[in-house]
This record gives sequence, C-alpha cells and structure tokens, in this order.
Amino acid sequence: MTVRSFILGACLALALVPCAAGTKEELARLDQQLSALQDRMAKTEGSLAAIQKGLNDLTARIDAVSRSAQTADLRADMDQLKRQVEALSAQVASLRGEQPRAYAPTSPTASAVESPLYSASEPAPPATGREPAPARAGVTPETYGQAYSDYVQGKYDLAASEFKQFLDAFPADPRAGNSQYWIGECHYSQKRYLEAQEAFQDVIEHFPGGGKVLAARLKLGLTFMALGDAQRGAAELRALIQAAPNSDEALIAKDRLSRSQSP
Repeated sequence: MTVRSFILGACLALALVPCAAGTKEELARLDQQLSALQDRMAKTEGSLAAIQKGLNDLTARIDAVSRSAQTADLRADMDQLKRQVEALSAQVASLRGEQPRAYAPTSPTASAVESPLYSASEPAPPATGREPAPARAGVTPETYGQAYSDYVQGKYDLAASEFKQFLDAFPADPRAGNSQYWIGECHYSQKRYLEAQEAFQDVIEHFPGGGKVLAARLKLGLTFMALGDAQRGAAELRALIQAAPNSDEALIAKDRLSRSQSP
C-alpha cells in the first residue's frame, strides 16, 4: 500500500465516522417519533370508540323519541312492550296471591317513566283525603292487575271501570295514583278528551309523589292540544320540560312542540 493510498483510505474512514454517528442519532429520533405517534393513534382510537358509542346511544334515544312522537303519546313500541310485561307481572302476582312488584329502575329518570308500580319498600303516596269505599263484591287488590290487562287488550270501558273500582276500594294503596292515570289513558284512547283532562289533572293534584306525575303532565298537555287549545297545551309541555328537562317525557314534549311550531 502506498502512502497516497493510506492517506486516501484514512480520509474516507474519517468522513464515514460522523455520517454513521449521525445515522444512529437520526434512527433513534425517528424511533421516538414513531413511538409517540403510535401512542397518539392508540389514544385517538379510544376516543373514536367512545364517540361512536355516544353516537349509537344518541341514535337509539332519538329513535325511541321518534317512535313516541309518531303516535303523539306514550303508546309507542317500547311503551307497549313495557305495558304487556307489567300486565303479565300483575297476573303472575295475582296467581301467587301477591301484590305486583315494581320494576327496579336503573336511573332516577327511568323510575318516573313507565315503571308505575311502587315496590314494597317505597312509602305510600301522601294521603289524598279520600275515604275507603265499602268493599264491593269481587273487588280485591288483584283487581288492579285485571284492569291493566284489560287496558292492554283495548277494553277501555271495562278497564276504566275496574281501575275506578280499585281506586274507590283501596285509596291508600300505593297503586292508587297509577289507577287514576290509567283511567285517563282509557279516556284518551277513546278520544274522550274532557274526561281524560280531568283524570290527568287529578293525578297531578292528588298524587304529586307518585310515579305517574310526569306522564300525566305530558298527557295533559297533549290532551289540551287535542281539544284545540294549543296555547294551553304548549304551556303545559314547557312547564314539564322546565321541571324535568332530562326525562323521557321532556324529550317527547320537546319533539311535539317542535312539530307544532313547524310551518
């Protein structure tokens, strides 16, 4: 090897040393950037999953409200199913010689919608001032379950009569307020709006601590609208929304107000 060759080789080696070192530093930096990017992507995927779940929940709730709005009352698909379940529950309880038990609510809102029965551990509603009527032949605590079953089957006159008999015979029963509400529903289903108005107002006035107050306020607003008093009906719906803005009844009320104001 000549001196010239040695010098050229040494220069080339010295030139490559910084380049190799720079390459290692660059690779390390790129690796760090890649790791950071992967972390950000993982967090983004988690956020997207949460957002998607929220959208799915919202879509389901909107669908529920839409179904309710299409019938202009609470007799939408899910409500009908709940009523049938409650009727079956009441019949089973009657066969067992027990009072029907309430559904276990999953939230404060759920307890105020379509789970009208009180559980045995819940206090009875405040006294209504009504005196128990003399016991009528055939009227027992199980009459409530029979009345509800007749209502679900569309036997509105019979159901209203049975609910009234139950209410008169057992005014202190925890289901008394529910009976008054379903009397209103029977009249509403038959388009007897004046009688329905009186029944729903009675629920609000005499059973303020019951589980059907929000439903009665909603139906009262819809009843006024059905009677042609749109102003009073809208006022009732707005009062409901203000009192319980997160309730299912409030969602239905908002939808009805929106549709009534559309050109």
